[in-house]
Amino acid sequence: MKTRRPGMHAPHKALILLLLGIIPSTVRAEGAAEVQTYLLSIQRLFDDLEYERALSEIQLARQVPHGTDEEVTLTLYEGILQYELGQQEQGKAAFKSALSLRPEAKLPVQVAPKVKSLFESVRQQVNQEMASLRAQREAERLKAEAAAPALPPPALPSATVSEEVQPRRDLRRYALVPAIAGGALAIAGGIAWGISRGELNQLRNDDPKLATMEDVQQSISRGRTWQTVGVSLLSVGAAGLAAATGMYVLGGPDKPVALSVGTTGTSAVIQGRWP
Repeated sequence: MKTRRPGMHAPHKALILLLLGIIPSTVRAEGAAEVQTYLLSIQRLFDDLEYERALSEIQLARQVPHGTDEEVTLTLYEGILQYELGQQEQGKAAFKSALSLRPEAKLPVQVAPKVKSLFESVRQQVNQEMASLRAQREAERLKAEAAAPALPPPALPSATVSEEVQPRRDLRRYALVPAIAGGALAIAGGIAWGISRGELNQLRNDDPKLATMEDVQQSISRGRTWQTVGVSLLSVGAAGLAAATGMYVLGGPDKPVALSVGTTGTSAVIQGRWP
């Protein structure tokens, strides 16, 4: 008498879903914890007046994954340290980069009144430039609306595609597909993350290409976009690798999988039953 392999049980499904959520979250959490360790070291070196060593710690901290808030704090420290080392222009440029990312940012440590005064003057300059840029964009938007009113997009015809996936005895032979896709997405995510770091480096180094406030804002927007794309691709890539692992270890379902994919023109609908 032939026996059939059992299907994927609920605990196995839950394990895979848990892995898909934990892998990217764990990577981000580890990066954030490492940056916080660097920030504590930077503060200690600043208190001990070891400014050059503190600058070196900032460069090391930027090599690990971190978010916008951590980048702003690191850049503020950089501005303070540059000023204390007599490099006022570099300090001013660092303050401008940080305030361009977070206009409401505050200095992370107590500083001399002259440093505080410079920081607030840079904040005032950034706010004025951003207000001017917003007013210019609003005027351009109103002008464009008056010239050519926006038309509603045409409705897309609804379509439905149904497919009956027959049961397979072993899904391990197909595990290579999500594994390759996951690896490719992870590589693409790393490239996107590197591009976002390049945009931030231009801001920190006061690149001559960023001649106007509009150039700075565009660079910030590109950096944030590439950072979001990089994190998303890394997460999806990790999910693909986890799915490939689940397919190889757990095998395939023993019942037909009926899936229906449709579109209403504005959204996609997936219906069916997973064994």
